[in-house]
Amino acid sequence: DADGTPKTPTPSVVQGKAGSVIAALHKMDLTGLLFFAGVLLAVGALDTAGVLDGYAELLVRWCGNSPVAICSLLGVSSAVVDNVPLVQAAINMFGETTPQDDPLWQLVALAAGTGGSILSVGSIAGVTFMTMEGVGYLWYCRRVSLWAALGFALGIATYQLERVVFA
Repeated sequence: DADGTPKTPTPSVVQGKAGSVIAALHKMDLTGLLFFAGVLLAVGALDTAGVLDGYAELLVRWCGNSPVAICSLLGVSSAVVDNVPLVQAAINMFGETTPQDDPLWQLVALAAGTGGSILSVGSIAGVTFMTMEGVGYLWYCRRVSLWAALGFALGIATYQLERVVFA
């Protein structure tokens, strides 16, 4: 105000003003919310059908129980499949056999997060970038994918180096 006293803040959703929740719901990105709900339901269906267990067994067979190799394949997979459902799938695949504080979970997060950027379809951020900036898939592949793949590989290598040096 003119006399220097602060204005009373407008009540927000946190303060519980009537009608503010409805106003907040109008501002939500319902499409994005429904997308993630649908994808997570699909991951749950794949888990229930036993597909994720089969994929986990295949990964372990191919990678010889190496967390780095398993997570690297998951990361590359996340370039094609959005990284959020891929992490949920990893939790469903390895959650019962891997302790919560196991380094595997750090590596899953690193690999899925960085691997999801290799192709624009691997993350909602890539799709949003293409939509908002009006760039095409091939433009993204030519100008971003190589750098994202390099970042992915260097991230995995740095993680491994840290594990060796600080073990």
